[in-house]
Amino acid sequence: MVYNCFIKCQVCGKITRVRLQVGWLSEHPIVVTCGECKTSLSGKVIIGQEAPGLDFSFENAEVVNDENADYMVECSGEFPVMKQRMAEDPLTNPISPFIRAMNRMDSDDAYEEFCKSVGSLKNTKEKWSQYKRILDLSKDLNNEYLVKEIRKIFDESLMPCKNELEVLRAVHMIEIHGFIEPLRKDVLDNIGFSEGILKLDMTQTKELIDFLDRNSGYGLRELQLLSYKVMDEFLRVFPALIPAFSMQYCKNGNVDFESEGSTTSNFDTVKQFYLDVYEALGNLLIIPVALNNIKYRNDYDNLNPLDSRNTTLSDFIGLTKAARYKYCLDSEMYSDKLNIIVNSKLRNAIGHNDVEYDTASQRITYIPNPKDRTRSEEEYLLEFENEALRLFQGLLIVAEYLYRLRELQIIRGMDVNEVTEYMNRISRMPGISSTRKKIYPNDPCPCGSGKKYKKCCGYKM
Repeated sequence: MVYNCFIKCQVCGKITRVRLQVGWLSEHPIVVTCGECKTSLSGKVIIGQEAPGLDFSFENAEVVNDENADYMVECSGEFPVMKQRMAEDPLTNPISPFIRAMNRMDSDDAYEEFCKSVGSLKNTKEKWSQYKRILDLSKDLNNEYLVKEIRKIFDESLMPCKNELEVLRAVHMIEIHGFIEPLRKDVLDNIGFSEGILKLDMTQTKELIDFLDRNSGYGLRELQLLSYKVMDEFLRVFPALIPAFSMQYCKNGNVDFESEGSTTSNFDTVKQFYLDVYEALGNLLIIPVALNNIKYRNDYDNLNPLDSRNTTLSDFIGLTKAARYKYCLDSEMYSDKLNIIVNSKLRNAIGHNDVEYDTASQRITYIPNPKDRTRSEEEYLLEFENEALRLFQGLLIVAEYLYRLRELQIIRGMDVNEVTEYMNRISRMPGISSTRKKIYPNDPCPCGSGKKYKKCCGYKM
């Protein structure tokens, strides 16, 4: 259903026709500007789902009955829309954003999967205050209040929380259900991928964990807390990113960025989140880089020889963020899995305030090289938002790697019988770990070392 709302700018008096695609979201932001004076007319719409009704509110504009509009803009909380134009200009594609999106979906069930993912993220947002308490308390896995908060969400039969390993697993379920399931379902479809970290050389992974703990800001808990901080920020900005997110369910190349954009956000809405996730992932990259070092070079401290001046993880820590991203190689498994898009030149231009944004065209113009200001490059808002989303989705993969390393760290400090009991118990539970088989002390260790479990991961270090 398409609904027309007419708003009058309180600054210049020009009227804009807002052609709203009414979707299934109960509310969403509307970010538009006056085509005449460029004043922000942003607001939101509340959509009655149980009882039909629309409630608009705008800054610097009032809803009017005058249909003699000067400008027209499509609006959707779910999909890309045709950009603002003069009211007399005909739409190049007059069908609604919903119909355009349906024609682009890359499979018969893509729209259903998109709605399911967005609904799951909405649920995460609604429960976030409770989830965040657990994540904050998880700094200490022995905290009695942490277990009490976990009990409010998970049934004790599913999450007994009898030891640190079980508490860590319960905390990790928030990441799984809250973020990974809706945003990186491929991790759950192939859980053996992340579990494969336990099959890497045990001596090397232990030395890696010790190295990280020796370097301030790079310990496993510090990196995990950094990822939680970005998750918190993501939930605040996600409603503005839903149209960009929908493109991940469409056939590649089917969105015309020149003529289509978003009315749930602008450059300023997303800029800080983009900067923060770029910087955070720049630190977190040390994990996939080190795992690649172990897998391909049998030494956590041996960097891929991209540059003869940088050969160790200590060298990696000393690099700029832009230089670190160069080690996120598609040819190496743990970095390839991140599947990110990185534009370090744009990030640096934002940092140097060498960026201009045009609200009508939604075009971002930036100086890629501050030493040559005669040359500029361009990118559209939807492209920028897609990059921000992909960076965050890559961060979630590193969060999964972190969980596996912390799991290994805790296992090494536990009694063999306690670990055996834990492994056997979760093998009988539904959910993410239900694929694990029952394990006995004399069984081959699941890490793949060839040793007995009691002599390997089950051995108290």
